[in-house]
Amino acid sequence: MRMLVLALACGASLLLAAPQPIDAQSRKTPTAQVEVSKRATSLPGPRYAWVPMPAQLEAEFDRRVQDPNLRTRLQAALDKALQAKGYRRSDDLRQADVAVAYRVGVRDVQQATVRDTKGPSAANASALECTRDGCSQIVVQSANGTPKIRVDTVDSVEGGLMVEVLQPNDIRVLWRSLYRGSVRAGKAGKVDLDAVARQTLAELPRAP
Repeated sequence: MRMLVLALACGASLLLAAPQPIDAQSRKTPTAQVEVSKRATSLPGPRYAWVPMPAQLEAEFDRRVQDPNLRTRLQAALDKALQAKGYRRSDDLRQADVAVAYRVGVRDVQQATVRDTKGPSAANASALECTRDGCSQIVVQSANGTPKIRVDTVDSVEGGLMVEVLQPNDIRVLWRSLYRGSVRAGKAGKVDLDAVARQTLAELPRAP
C-alpha cells in the first residue's frame, strides 16, 4: 500500500470526525476538495470487496477516526455511493473483481490572524492602543499594563479520506481519490458522511 498523502501532513484537511458523535444524516458538508491521483476509464468488473488499509500517520490514530461506530457509518456511506454507480459488494475477496480500501485521518487546528483594520475609525476601540505617537492597530495594553498583540483565532477540524480501488491478486492500484475537508470545530459533529462519500467517489468510473 502506498502512503496516504493527507493534506493533514502538510497543513490542510474530512472532516469525518469530531469530539461529539457524527450524525450521518446531517446536511452539513465540510469545505472540501477532491484530488484523483490515479485515474481509470473503466474497472475489471462490478463486484467489490473491502480490504483493510493499515494506519500509518498520526492523524489516522486519532481516537475519533478509530471509533468503530464512525468507521461503520463511513463504510456504509461508501457502500451506498459505490452501489449508486452500479457496483455490488461481496464479502469474499476471491469472488470480487476489485478490492476497495480506505484510510481516514483527522486533527484539530487553530488558525490565528492579526486583526486587519484601516485606521481608528474602522477599528473596534478594544483593538487599539493609543499613545502620543499614534494608535496601534494590533497592539493593545494587557491588564498588567504590558503591550500584547491583538489576534483573532478560529478553531477547526481538518481531515482526509483516501479511497483506493485495487487489483485483488497483486494489490495494484487501479484508481485513487483523496478527499480533504475542514469544518469549524463547533459544527464538526454535523458532517454528512453520505455527501463526503459521493464527493470522494464522484470520478470513479461506473461499473461495467
